[in-house]
Amino acid sequence: MDHAAHAAMGHGDMDHGGHGGMDDMCSMSSAGDGKMLFTWDTKNLCIVFRQWHIRSTAGLVFSLIAVVFLAMGYEALRALSRSYEASINKRVLSVPRQSQGQVSKRGHVVKSVFYGLQNFYAFMLM
Repeated sequence: MDHAAHAAMGHGDMDHGGHGGMDDMCSMSSAGDGKMLFTWDTKNLCIVFRQWHIRSTAGLVFSLIAVVFLAMGYEALRALSRSYEASINKRVLSVPRQSQGQVSKRGHVVKSVFYGLQNFYAFMLM
């Protein structure tokens, strides 16, 4: 169906969600061969999600600071995971041999959850 027929059906002046036009779309800087390039462009950049849309220099600076804090949160999660693993290892060694398997199993479940969270967080940061 061509555009004229679409307009004739009564959809010509219908609001399609207020997308803001082509000038307000997220752009992606690339080298033309699919590789992403670093950019300081402050217009129409999207970080992580389309909703994290940068439209100004202040927005870019705020976003850079937010990404640093997100990375700090990831490192804090890794430190917490290592600390938990060390405490579980001490606890396993301190209980009688018959109970070590039970404590170890619970520890492995929690360590698995930490591992899953770390991977999710890492992929989100990429």
